[in-house]
Formats: sequence, structure tokens, C-alpha cells
Amino acid sequence: VAFSDLHYSTIPDRLKNVALESDYVFFLGDGCMRLGDLLFHKGLVAVKGNCDDCNFKREEIVEIEGVKILATHGDMYGVKRDLLPITLRANELDCGLVLYGHTHYAMAEDIDGLTLINPGAIHSPVTGNPTYAYIVINGNQITEKIVNIY
Repeated sequence: VAFSDLHYSTIPDRLKNVALESDYVFFLGDGCMRLGDLLFHKGLVAVKGNCDDCNFKREEIVEIEGVKILATHGDMYGVKRDLLPITLRANELDCGLVLYGHTHYAMAEDIDGLTLINPGAIHSPVTGNPTYAYIVINGNQITEKIVNIY
């Protein structure tokens, strides 16, 4: 499961329950001080956003089922304007999946074999509905679903 842009909100129970049942939880920045019990999840991958004051790194690279994943908030790569810089960074790192936040807009896109997923936002989403991403990796196959929390 991946989510982003919690800011000053609390994690909704529905998301917390899904996260606790998931093998991995990707927190993509902005609201690191509000993670609560998820900080102890054995599969937590968390990055620092532009509004965070915590010790998380700005990006993390992990490999799951043979797929290298770049997890970042996205602000360092100007994702509100263009996905080319973050795509180039993923290619430089030989990643097959990018998880990012910052835009408060949920989307999943494939660019030349690279999957980019933004789970949207828990706090102040552009669409009006808080969302997260549920992702399954099976071999080289990546399947994602953007899920409305309410």
C-alpha cells in the first residue's frame, strides 16, 4: 500500500487496517509525524516530504519481487510541472516503478516501460476524495488500484 500527503490529518482507520495487513507500506512524505503505529510496521518504506521535519531520507530505493522501486515525495523532481526529471532519475537507478506524492492528485501511468504511481493525498486531495494506492507486484507484473478511502 502507498499513501502520501497526510499533513496534519490522522490516518483513516480503513487505510490503517489495509496497511497493517500489507507486506509493505510506502509513505511518500508530508506528515511523517502523524504515522503513529505504522512507524513500527516491518515493511515500512518512508520518505521525507517538503513539509516534513523528520530524519527520513528524501528518496529510498527498494527491490520487491525483482522490481526496483524509487520512492520519493516528488517535489525535488518538479512533478507538478513535468514527469521527465523523475523518469530520468528512475532510469538512472534502473528502477521499474516510481512511487511519488506532492501533487495531491492520484494517477498511474506507464512511460516507456516505467510505471509511475501517485496515490493522491489523504489531506486536501485535488479530486476531493482522499485516496491511496494498492499495488501488487508479481514477477515483472505490476498491478495498481487507486482506492477512495471513503
